[in-house]
Amino acid sequence: MTDWHSVVVVVLGITVFAIAQGLTHPLISLLLAERGASDLVVGLNAAAFMLGLGLSVLAVPRLSRRLRAGQIIVAGLIGSVGVLAALAIFDTVAAWFVLRFALGFCVNAIYVFGEVWLNVATADKVRGRVSGLYGAGMTAGFVIGPMMIPLFGTENGLAFAVCAVIVSLVAFAFALLSRRAKAEPDRFELSDLPRFARAAPLLLFLVLAFGFADAVALALAPLHLTAGGASVNAAATFVAVLHVGMFVAQPFLGILLDLKDRWVIAASCLFATGLSFGALLFVPTTSWLVWPLGAVAGAAFFGIYTCALAILGRDHQGAMLVAGASAFSVAYALGGMVGPAVSGVTSTLLPGAVFLPVVVIGFGGALLVMHQRKKISGLMGN
Repeated sequence: MTDWHSVVVVVLGITVFAIAQGLTHPLISLLLAERGASDLVVGLNAAAFMLGLGLSVLAVPRLSRRLRAGQIIVAGLIGSVGVLAALAIFDTVAAWFVLRFALGFCVNAIYVFGEVWLNVATADKVRGRVSGLYGAGMTAGFVIGPMMIPLFGTENGLAFAVCAVIVSLVAFAFALLSRRAKAEPDRFELSDLPRFARAAPLLLFLVLAFGFADAVALALAPLHLTAGGASVNAAATFVAVLHVGMFVAQPFLGILLDLKDRWVIAASCLFATGLSFGALLFVPTTSWLVWPLGAVAGAAFFGIYTCALAILGRDHQGAMLVAGASAFSVAYALGGMVGPAVSGVTSTLLPGAVFLPVVVIGFGGALLVMHQRKKISGLMGN
């Protein structure tokens, strides 16, 4: 039976937190670019966030033994408040590398335990739809976040300060609402991580591909647009459009995940990711076609993660579910570190080709997933 109170608490908490995160990613990229940083430096700064995200997994077992899921999420939110406040104060590139790492470390606790809690609370017959609602809620926050950049500007640290206030309110509300939750995730050990990786390598590939595309889109898409002649406000709006596509598509994708083969849908999302980002390479950044292509691209690459989350909850329970969510964060972090770095180098060597690595991983990933699923189906048939 689904614990709808837990579902609502997690979805609402992540939605509001995503507002702050959706503002932070493009804002830092734009501010670094204004200070003369290259695409490579911007990409490496985004990779620092992913490094913090991945390394924080080492703290998950100890946290799960000492605290309840809701308490861990609140601790992550409070840590994020401190980092956002520091971003509003400090203005050096070196400090922002350290703070971006710290923000990734705090954010991971919020997402790992939020997603495990969500899957524990959800019955499989509605898991796809709940995953779709979770994705829609998260992306609604990501839509609002970038739109706050024109409102608060890029000077004086005001936008970071506003984010800190928003996340503080989320932490307070989460602390109150989580007390009534019935479902509680199991504890796990670090030794469960390699066990999960051996059991579900293809599932981890999905998350790696999502992290790759997501980090490139958030960190480098604004720079791609401004380099092509678009304004800073248009670049920020493009990130919002990516997330509008995600938001609109995820509930419908969730319904499909409860009705159709989830792996086939995942492969379709990978293929659509390669196709849409490939088209963005050839369309002028000032063309109206950028907007519908951006919406399709956002729906496609975020759909990869929605599929992975629904498959995880169906196939794994108990400690392996927590291990899987933790492994997801490592895979996402790895994709997020490699993606901006590789795309930054690609853009330096081939100006205008920043999305080319995403195209390759989208098309290649779709072929890999279908080949592996066909191979497994053949073995089962024999």
